[in-house]
Amino acid sequence: MNEVPVRRSVPSEESTRHFDPILRPELHKLYTARAARLRELAPGHELEAYLRLAADVAQAQAQAQAQATVSPESRSNAVAVDPVEIARQGTWVTHLDTMLDQLIPGAWPAITPHLDALRAMSTQARLDAGLALAQHQFDAVSQALAPFLWAAFSLEVALAARAVPLPVASSEESPSCPVCGGAPVASLIHKGTRQGLRYLHCSLCESQWHMVRAKCTNCADAGDLDYLSFDSTEAVVRAESCGHCDSYLKVISQEREPNAESVADDLATLVLDDAASAEGYGRTGLNPFALPDQAL
Repeated sequence: MNEVPVRRSVPSEESTRHFDPILRPELHKLYTARAARLRELAPGHELEAYLRLAADVAQAQAQAQAQATVSPESRSNAVAVDPVEIARQGTWVTHLDTMLDQLIPGAWPAITPHLDALRAMSTQARLDAGLALAQHQFDAVSQALAPFLWAAFSLEVALAARAVPLPVASSEESPSCPVCGGAPVASLIHKGTRQGLRYLHCSLCESQWHMVRAKCTNCADAGDLDYLSFDSTEAVVRAESCGHCDSYLKVISQEREPNAESVADDLATLVLDDAASAEGYGRTGLNPFALPDQAL
């Protein structure tokens, strides 16, 4: 791997055509594809063990989703989902138990104590942790437990996001999810019928929303963008950095790798985050398996 990020010019704007401004991918298919991609990326990776664990969690989410129903409290005529209220309602803790049933039997020894700690957590402790995560108070939750708690909580938010009407289309493109207000994981350049279109993928409700290319996903400035990547200028994953607001968010291309998946490919390229940070840029997104250790 090259030690110095390579850069390429800003990509041209996608052509104007009809597209859906918000997508809500089918959850079971999404989680299964994520698990498969994580397992594909794991062999020989310096984070191989963690990528395999993340794959197991994603597969457990798929299994929990297959057994889940959306709580009456989560069904609403609102145009958006309220993650804080969902955290307080607590229906999401049932997903945690379902996931633990899947994860504990095959867990390796280093992970078992964390899963046992989750199993032993009182309902109130789980609710407190979920509320802290919903409010981005990440320093209030053990880093060892946070990814599992987020996975269960996120599943409930994602189910609720699929039980409400889509928000009314707006001419203003948002840096945060228009469905639940969550932060993006990364930008995803689509393949197939949406070839070349960029959608931001929500780290919480798993929705995607369109944003035109060649502008900052955080401040919308188009005058000072740069693209950092490793190995080649045609890398599947690049960090789109903005000199106007000093932020960055990764861009993941399914045009270059059809199996690329937002969460999996972002997690497998944390070294690129280190490079972007070293150049003075701050990340605007969240990865469910690499949550911050401080409040945002």
